[in-house]
Amino acid sequence: MNHAGKQARVVGSHPDLDRGPHRAVVIMVASLAAFLIIALAWMSFASLDIAVHAIGTVIPSSRVQNIQSMEGGIIRDIAVHEGQQVKRGDLLAYVENLQYNADLGEGQQNQWAAQASIERLRSELAGRAPVFSEELVSKSPELITEQRNLLISRRREMETALETIRNQIAQRQEELAEARSRVQSLTALLASARETLSMEERLQAQSAGARADFLAAQREVTRIQGDLDASLIAVPRVQAALSEARSRLAEVESKYRAETHRELTDLESKSAAMAEQLTGRLDRVQRRELRSPMDGVVNRVLINTVGGVAKAGETIMELVPVQDTLLISARVKPSDIAFIHHGQKAIVRITAYDPSIFGTLDGKVVRVGADAVVDAEKKESYFEVTLETQRNYLGKPEERLIISPGMPADASIQTGKRTFMEYLLKPVIKTFDKALRER
Repeated sequence: MNHAGKQARVVGSHPDLDRGPHRAVVIMVASLAAFLIIALAWMSFASLDIAVHAIGTVIPSSRVQNIQSMEGGIIRDIAVHEGQQVKRGDLLAYVENLQYNADLGEGQQNQWAAQASIERLRSELAGRAPVFSEELVSKSPELITEQRNLLISRRREMETALETIRNQIAQRQEELAEARSRVQSLTALLASARETLSMEERLQAQSAGARADFLAAQREVTRIQGDLDASLIAVPRVQAALSEARSRLAEVESKYRAETHRELTDLESKSAAMAEQLTGRLDRVQRRELRSPMDGVVNRVLINTVGGVAKAGETIMELVPVQDTLLISARVKPSDIAFIHHGQKAIVRITAYDPSIFGTLDGKVVRVGADAVVDAEKKESYFEVTLETQRNYLGKPEERLIISPGMPADASIQTGKRTFMEYLLKPVIKTFDKALRER
């Protein structure tokens, strides 16, 4: 009995047996408390995004483009098919208008003729050989030959007219020289005749000379004086004729240059007008090549018969624009619209592609509808919100998955942040607040 009690006291008073279970409990309680404290701290400070969920569709960033032939014509080629992606400037179709081709050819020929005439007139005024452009020489050599022959003919005609007047001037110069020489000769003869007459007068006064000689000397002086007077009158008359011939020469040259300059000015004016007309005709002909005005996808080809006729302004095909970003037209419930505003971030999922495999698109709100819209089928109201994504494809850049207008999409619009604790306590607080307000 004493031995058993002693043994019990020995076992019960062992220090390891007293501290073991108690220490494990303390550690477990402390660990749970620490975990709860850390969890509460995390829930109090860790933030979660508050998002509004919206369903929408991909819409074109601009309206569907109708590709039309402004002038109409015969469809020679359709270069694309429905669903094909095209780049800006790609050929879509070729529509030919024979009348516009003929008008362009006629206008080009008229313009070349005007340019050739202008160069010929400029060379006439400058007194040089004409220098025609390489385009004229290569595309219209017959015009070059015609203008060169015309230049030679006009210069020959002008030279003939000038040569005639120059001959007249030379003749008048000879006549003037002869008249002046005759005046000099007659002046000398008159002086000699007067000296002879003076001698005869002295002899008559002395009654030493014959009267017949005296009278003959008088007649000679009178004759020479008459000839001299006639020659003196002829000199200014010949001078006037010479001046007139010289004036006529200058007038012919001046008139020729004036007419040439006037013709040049008129042709330059007409050429400028023809250039404008030619630009319009060329533009009409170039519009036979219908090219894509933007990057896009061919939606529908309305006229696909090669050889068919397209009317002026008739739509040949439709083009849906494709840009670097996408626009998503999303429907937001009226109860959530108060939290939506321009510039908010959003995550867009294209439901045609698995988000877990192909990922999502980052976007932002670019427009918020001002009024609610009622769905005619579901009789539900909603606000239309437009989102813009940062890119227009899913997947890797080298393996892009194209997203086309009309594809369905889901969007999560970030409207704010809250802690995990607020998220857990919100229904409790809401219920408690409601309970306190009940009667």
